[in-house]
Amino acid sequence: MPDFVAQANSFLAGEALTFESANQLWKGLRKVNNLSLARAVLSRLRQGRYLSDALPADRTELDELCRQEALLTSKDSELSAATRHRLALDILRERFALQDAALDGDGETLGIAGGIYKRQWEDFGQYDDLRRAAEFYGRGSSSKMSKDAYPEINAAFLDELLASRGDDAVERRRRADEIRNRIVTHIPATETEWWSAASRAEALLGLRRYREASETIAKAQRPESWKLQSTARQMASLAHLLEPNPLDVPEIAELFSKLVPGAAAAVASSFIGKVGLALSGGGFRASFYHLGVLACLAELDVLRHVEVLSCVSGGSIVGACYWLALRERLLGNPSMTRQDYVTLVASLIDHFERAVAVDVRRQIQPSKAALAFQVLVRKQHGAMDPEETAQALEEYFYRPLVGTSVSGRIFMHTLRFIPADHDPALTGSQDFLPDRHNWFRANKVPGLILNATTVNTGRGWQFTPTWMGESPWALNEGADNIERLQWSWYEPDAGWQIELSRAVAASAAVPGIFAPLQLGQAYEDMAIQLVDGGVYDNQGVGALLAASCNVLLVSDAAGQLLLERRSEATLKGLGAYAMRAMDILMERVRQATYADLRARQTSGLIRGLMFLHMKAGLDADTIRLPFSQETFQVERSPLSPSGMRKEFQKALAELRTDLDAFTSTESSALMACGYQMAAKAFEKQLAGKIPELAGQRVPADWKFESTRREITSTAATTPERGKLLHSLRVGSRVVL
Repeated sequence: MPDFVAQANSFLAGEALTFESANQLWKGLRKVNNLSLARAVLSRLRQGRYLSDALPADRTELDELCRQEALLTSKDSELSAATRHRLALDILRERFALQDAALDGDGETLGIAGGIYKRQWEDFGQYDDLRRAAEFYGRGSSSKMSKDAYPEINAAFLDELLASRGDDAVERRRRADEIRNRIVTHIPATETEWWSAASRAEALLGLRRYREASETIAKAQRPESWKLQSTARQMASLAHLLEPNPLDVPEIAELFSKLVPGAAAAVASSFIGKVGLALSGGGFRASFYHLGVLACLAELDVLRHVEVLSCVSGGSIVGACYWLALRERLLGNPSMTRQDYVTLVASLIDHFERAVAVDVRRQIQPSKAALAFQVLVRKQHGAMDPEETAQALEEYFYRPLVGTSVSGRIFMHTLRFIPADHDPALTGSQDFLPDRHNWFRANKVPGLILNATTVNTGRGWQFTPTWMGESPWALNEGADNIERLQWSWYEPDAGWQIELSRAVAASAAVPGIFAPLQLGQAYEDMAIQLVDGGVYDNQGVGALLAASCNVLLVSDAAGQLLLERRSEATLKGLGAYAMRAMDILMERVRQATYADLRARQTSGLIRGLMFLHMKAGLDADTIRLPFSQETFQVERSPLSPSGMRKEFQKALAELRTDLDAFTSTESSALMACGYQMAAKAFEKQLAGKIPELAGQRVPADWKFESTRREITSTAATTPERGKLLHSLRVGSRVVL
């Protein structure tokens, strides 16, 4: 195979190519899915002056190059989501008057415009973008239908989607069915080319002619896996709009068995969606809470469906442990049952408790004299060294979990692996790429994302097993003009690498408590400093949205804002006042994140959302003025909606967010809290909305079960209640 990347780099560096050579180059890059480089080559090609010959004079060919550059720009993950779609539309407008009625019927151009608006809707959930996408696809439909009916089938799908949301439902459904009937008439039942057969099958599905849809798809030639996945997901979305439980309809189940033969897991993935799990920051308090959440998800048999694991700070510490333990399991005997996940989490709990008992903070905390020297003489911006934290994490938390599968220091780039049951015949690839191949698997390999914050730019920095850097997804040129630090795959020979423990230490480096982690000068004339990921996104939600997850499980155990009755007018009080302002800002960001997720769920962009936070359901009464005339009293239940006694939930929500040794009482109560809240939230927020994900929970014998019974007890009093509550309230204090 030609070295397209090397050729592209030479061309972009100034080497001249003929038009035909450059034209074949970007097409070759597109074929191997290097869309970003393909876009860059095509952009330079269209400028003409970098060619050794002239651009063709054929207007039709130049129009097509413009369309393709717009399409690649909209799909280029190297550009921010807030930028790439706008740029793509600007490129189209260079040659096409998109609002001109004279363009109606141009399926190629208007279909690409519709696709751009559809992807913009998928990124931001704005309802207007969904309607614009439907408008452009509809205008692109015409009596002179293309072979694969691309704009028509998408116009019908979006009309059905908008109708399901009450947007002119009768007319949109009538129009959708009219388009589908035209497609079925246009594309013969004998068609075998994939996109054409897929359009016919989807049209028949929309008309509820399920058996004919099965017959059509069974005759089609098998495509590349990405085409198959794209088709399966849109058809699954359509099936959900037609039937409340589509796989319970035998004819639909038969259709999908023909669509993805021999891959029942892929069928389930298409209907469930892409599941992401976010583990927030909050020190070891968050870590133990997340362990309880993991225990509940293991019982529900949901962990096997998680495709992206986004972690912050204390969530990164425990999330990396879970990912390593799962990695070892999938390297060995990956045919995992529900009980295997339960056993894995139970073993992880034991391991994590042993590691925390080492008391990482006490090991690395300097003496007062050493602290004064570091701050006053060495000008260190923090009391503790993140490099020492990394060493402790490597020794006590991570090295015991990898066995012999990784030798020496555990570097992020050494963690990529191929599961023992990876099937190249099914995926079409010897290598295993989670983004492309997870949907074929019953037991997903979660993409691990560890979130930190770049001091230099104020943006989120991410570490994964394949790359690190600042993701462009959340950038917005309208409000942000600071240069972005490029993300890139690891290049160990160039020094572009990092140990897992250092990545986690950066993610957990709370400013002021820890000095920033120094990444060196990989970028010219810039010393990169990384601090706690919670400074930028303490819930880790942004990474899930960037990965196109549409089922989000968010475990938020961060320290939330508490009521402050008065502040001290002292030097110490001045510091607390400054910290209070920062806490208010972080609380505002957390609430904005939740509001954004709910808006995405309402628009239909997110299919399922489970959002846990430790103060959910606690009482927040109005503080009355002394002269208030209101006399009513609110009747209060002793239990919160999650089934926990409110005094325990409040005490746990106020427990310290530290990296010291937690007592067995504290760790058990936190795990019990996470487990209980996850069980209730899943039942209320997800079980009825995604039946394919909602298995029957089979309770396991967790070591925190006795504590869970205590903190959920409805008895007026118990022998252990007072002692347990006192222990948790004492644990809210951090002793330095």
